[in-house]
Amino acid sequence: MRFIASLFAAFIVVLAPAIAAEQINLFDVNIEVEKDGDIRVTEIINVTVERNEIRRGIYRDLPRYYLKNHKRLPYDYDVKRVRRDGKKEKYTTQEDGNSLRIRIGDADKLLSHGVHEYEIEYHVRNQIRYFTGFDEFYWNATGTYWRFPIAKARASVILPDGARVTTTDGYTGARGSTGKAYEYLIRDGAHIFETTKPLSIREGLTVSLSLEKGAIDPPSAADARAEWWALNGSLVALGGALLGLFGFYFRAFNKYGRDPVKGAIFPQYEPPAGFSPLGVHHVYYRRLKGSKGLIATLIGLATSGYIKIDSEKKKETTFTRMPEENGSRPLFPIEEQLLSDLLPGGGSKTIGGEYDASFTKAYTDFRKFSDKKFGTPYFRWNAIFVVLAVFISFVSIFAAIKMSHGWTQWHSLGVLGLVAVNLVFAYFMPAPTPSGQQIRTHIEGFRLYLKTAEALQLNSVKVGDEAPPPMTTERYEKFLPYAIAIGVEKPWTQHFEKLLPKEAEDYNPHWSSYRGGRYNSLHGLNSAMISSMTSGVSASLPQSSSSSGAGGGGFSGGGGGGGGGGGW
Repeated sequence: MRFIASLFAAFIVVLAPAIAAEQINLFDVNIEVEKDGDIRVTEIINVTVERNEIRRGIYRDLPRYYLKNHKRLPYDYDVKRVRRDGKKEKYTTQEDGNSLRIRIGDADKLLSHGVHEYEIEYHVRNQIRYFTGFDEFYWNATGTYWRFPIAKARASVILPDGARVTTTDGYTGARGSTGKAYEYLIRDGAHIFETTKPLSIREGLTVSLSLEKGAIDPPSAADARAEWWALNGSLVALGGALLGLFGFYFRAFNKYGRDPVKGAIFPQYEPPAGFSPLGVHHVYYRRLKGSKGLIATLIGLATSGYIKIDSEKKKETTFTRMPEENGSRPLFPIEEQLLSDLLPGGGSKTIGGEYDASFTKAYTDFRKFSDKKFGTPYFRWNAIFVVLAVFISFVSIFAAIKMSHGWTQWHSLGVLGLVAVNLVFAYFMPAPTPSGQQIRTHIEGFRLYLKTAEALQLNSVKVGDEAPPPMTTERYEKFLPYAIAIGVEKPWTQHFEKLLPKEAEDYNPHWSSYRGGRYNSLHGLNSAMISSMTSGVSASLPQSSSSSGAGGGGFSGGGGGGGGGGGW
């Protein structure tokens, strides 16, 4: 008995899928062809529901595009109503790849087992094909991508009054098949195509009627314009965006991006009046470049007698504040601020080795001062125009993608054109202000002087004439911070060593613990000091995390990545 029961249970398991099969019992399509070439389609889909794949409803995928003269055009659907078992049913539409999906049903309700009948009514524009000697209605009535078999399919086509059909044809089977398993008849003016055997999964019914010319109106001017726009609208959008963007940039460039007229550059023997080493650095580079501006400022304080620098220890630098009366010149405002932030009560301050919060704050204030004092008044990045233009470009490209029904090389060229315009104007939009151009020209002349002092034979001229003044130890020290600030410390120091070899050989800076005898050259001394200060500045500022989280050395929030999420 137990063996018979087991055999019976196995038989039921094998037989169950066949018993519970879901299928379309009848796919009945009624199509009304209108005089203007539009069609109204009503699909009645009778299905058996077993809650296998059909649990809450069905979906109908309609193709989004069709080919006309080898060109890809979009279908223009207008869903009129959706019903189930004679009553209005919930539905949503969404684009899913190359399909318009009509999803029918309520997410909160399960269908009952058994037979249900769906009715979908929609309108489609311009579905007549116009040829030289005839017009044609050619329609894939059921579609060939259904996930269920179709027991019977029927398509009824009603033509406008007076329309004369010259030939009819139909096809059954999978996509590309030329099967003829259908019957054709005319009943009450309707041309009816009905299958003579069931359609398997991914098989369908397609119908074709050829009509005498004149039965259907030719495309109107509005239809022709709509078709042209469907084919070319995305290119027009890209082209318009490209021209508009160029015009926008060109006007902004003319008003804000053109460099003022630049004067001739000739040697200047002094920095611009009132400009500290930081100011010269920021205006020349149009920004703070690394920590050179800070180091030049600190060395300027040292050469002027306000602080002493001790950089003997590797990666550590100590600044000691000297008495105010030791100062050889008035302080610049940024120097006063830096002294106040770094050494507020006198004494000493050592940087390097580890993060230093007070130094970080002083350096942050230093950068803010520099950006405010020497940024916008002398140079404008005009970044707002570039940001706005890039945003417009992204919107235009996105719109073109949405509008396009077939991407071509012309679309790609349009996108590349937008990218090129943005890159070109992003380079040219930044510009100095008139005063910035004047000051920068002066700085370039001053830099030329610091770089070529030996060639100008500065030590051979007389004091008081129009020639450059002679080199002295005091002059070397006065301009050393400026030379560091604009990257010509080495030639400026070498000029001092060549023009005044004895003074250079005996030179031991009163403002530093470094002594020249330990180095092969004065430039070597300066280079070692600048390198040590650079390391100290870097070590005292916040460092990015690069440590491992293994072996107990990690922490919450450490390492790379970030963000968060959750479930619902």
